[in-house]
Amino acid sequence: MFAPQIFLILCVYGVLVSTYTGLFFDAHITVVRIIISVAVVVAYVVFERSRLSSGLVAFLIPTVMAALLTFGAIYFRGDFLLFTYSVCTAMISLTYMRPKGLVAYIVVVSLAQAVALVAFNINLLGPAFTMVYNYLYFMVSVALNILVYIFCKSYSETLAALTEARNEAQMASQAKGTFLSNMSHEIRTPMNAILGMTAIGKSATEIEKTHYALSKIEDASAHLLGIINDVLDMSKIESGKIEIAYSDFDLVNLLRNAMNVVSFRVDEKEQSFTLHIDDKLPSVVIGDEQRLTQVITNLLGNAVKFTPNGGSVSLKALLLAEENNVCTIQIEITDSGIGISKEQQARLFQSFQQAETSIARRFGGTGLGLAISRNLVEMMGGSIWIQSELGKGATFAFTFKAKRSNSMEQDFIENEGKWSSASIHALDEDQFAALFDFHEEEPQPAPAKISDNYKGKRILLAEDVDINREIVIMLLEPTELEIVCAENGATAVKLFSEAPEKYDMIFMDLQMPEMDGFEATRRIRGLELPQAKTIPIVAMTANVFSDDIEHCLEAGMNGHIGKPLDLTVVLDVLRKYL
Repeated sequence: MFAPQIFLILCVYGVLVSTYTGLFFDAHITVVRIIISVAVVVAYVVFERSRLSSGLVAFLIPTVMAALLTFGAIYFRGDFLLFTYSVCTAMISLTYMRPKGLVAYIVVVSLAQAVALVAFNINLLGPAFTMVYNYLYFMVSVALNILVYIFCKSYSETLAALTEARNEAQMASQAKGTFLSNMSHEIRTPMNAILGMTAIGKSATEIEKTHYALSKIEDASAHLLGIINDVLDMSKIESGKIEIAYSDFDLVNLLRNAMNVVSFRVDEKEQSFTLHIDDKLPSVVIGDEQRLTQVITNLLGNAVKFTPNGGSVSLKALLLAEENNVCTIQIEITDSGIGISKEQQARLFQSFQQAETSIARRFGGTGLGLAISRNLVEMMGGSIWIQSELGKGATFAFTFKAKRSNSMEQDFIENEGKWSSASIHALDEDQFAALFDFHEEEPQPAPAKISDNYKGKRILLAEDVDINREIVIMLLEPTELEIVCAENGATAVKLFSEAPEKYDMIFMDLQMPEMDGFEATRRIRGLELPQAKTIPIVAMTANVFSDDIEHCLEAGMNGHIGKPLDLTVVLDVLRKYL
C-alpha cells in the first residue's frame, strides 16, 4: 500500500526539482512545473491503487511518457528533458516494491538522455552555460532519484517489519484468547464430573452406586490436578523460575514406570505396546528424574490418546554418544495414530498452541504439554522434534544429556536395616481418634428430592464425553425424562431429521468431533420440517464466556447452561420449555 509519507516526500522532491530548473528561467515556468509534478504524481498514485495497476503497466506508462517528452524536449531544445526525467523517475519510485524494475528504468532512461545530450548537443541551461554544467545538472537529477529510491526502499523494509511485528502480536493475542477459552473448557469438564458425581453419590441409596460415583470423582480430580500442574509449570517456565534438580536415578526403571502409567489406557484400547532399551545405556545416571518422567509420560499419553483402538505404541531409548561420562540419550515414542499435518507441526511446541484448535477438537487438552516438554528438554541440554504424516502415525523424539553415575544401585531391601529402630503400635478406634484435629461430623440433611416429573417427554442429548452423558442421565433419572444420546453433532442432526416428532427438546454441547454444536444447530434449523424451527435447543457446555453465549444465540439456540451443571438451573430450563 502506498504510504502518505512517501507521497509527501515525492511532492517535495518534484517541487525542489521544478524550483531548481526554474531559477534559470521565468517564475511562471516554476509554477507550471510544480503543478505538473504534483498532478502527475497524484495521478500515478490513483492509478497504482486501482484495479488496472500491474507491474508491467506501472513500468511502461512512465517509460513511454519519458520517451515522448524527451523527443519533445529535443525538438523544442528546452530543459523539459531533465524535468521529464525527474518527474517520471519519481513516479517509478512509487513502485519501490519492484526494485529491479526501477533499476532498469534508471539505467535505460539515463543512457537515453546521455546519448541525447551528446548526439543533439542540447544545452539545457541556456547559452550562458557550458555542457559541463549540463552534465552536472543531469548527474544531480540522477542522484536525487537514487536517494528517493533508497528512502522508499528503507521505508518499505521498516513498514514491512512493523507490519510483521503487529501481525505477530495479533496472532499471539488471538492464540492466548483461544487458549483461555480452551482452558476454561478443560477445567470445567472435570469439574462438571466432580460436582455431578458428588450430587449423584450423595443421593445414592446403593453402596455400589456411591462407589462408582467416588471412582469417577477420583479420575476427574486427577485429571484436574494434571491441568493445574501444567498451568503452574508453564507459569514457572515463562517467569524463568523452573530449575533442573540433579540426582542419581535408575534410567531403566524410569522407562518401565512411565510405561506402567499408560498401561491401563493401552489395555483399555486393546493397543500393542513395545519397549526397546539400548543395552549400551547406563543403568544409573545423574539428572532430573521427575522432569524426565514428566516429558516421557506426556508424550506416551498423547501417543495412546491419538492412536485408535487396536493400534500400536512403542517406546525406544538409545545411547547416541558419550564423552567424559556425559551421555547423549535419545527417546523415541512412535504410534500408529491419526498423524499430524505439516501445518499443524509448525505450531506444536509453541506456548498456548494446539495442533487442533477448531471448536470441534476431538481430543481436548490444554495445549501446554508439548510446550512444557520442549522447555524441559532444552533445559536438559537436548532438543525435541516430530516426524509425522497425516493419517500415518507420528514419532516424537527428543535428546537429553545425563552424566553416568558411579554409585551403586540401591534396592529398597538393602535399606531395610534402617527400619530396625522403628516401632509399631496398635491403636483402638478411640485412641486413634484421640491421637489425630478427628471427630464425627454431624449428619448432613439428605438432598431434597426432585418433584418434577416429565414422564412421556423425550429430549435429545448431544454430548461426546461419556461421563457427561452419565451425569445428565443420572441427575435427571428421578424426573422419568427419557434421554436419547448422540455422541456428536452429525449424529444429533441425523437422529432429529429421521424422527423430529419424537423429541421435545435438545441439549447441545459445543465442542464435539465431526460436527460441533453450532453447525449442528444451524443444520437442524435449516431443515424443511416444522419442528426444526420450533424445538427448543439449549447449549449445555463448558464454554461460558459472554462471546460463547452470544454465538449460541446467533446459531439459533434458545438458551445456555454452563458446566459444571447446576441441577437447579437444569430443572428451571426443563420447566421453561417442557
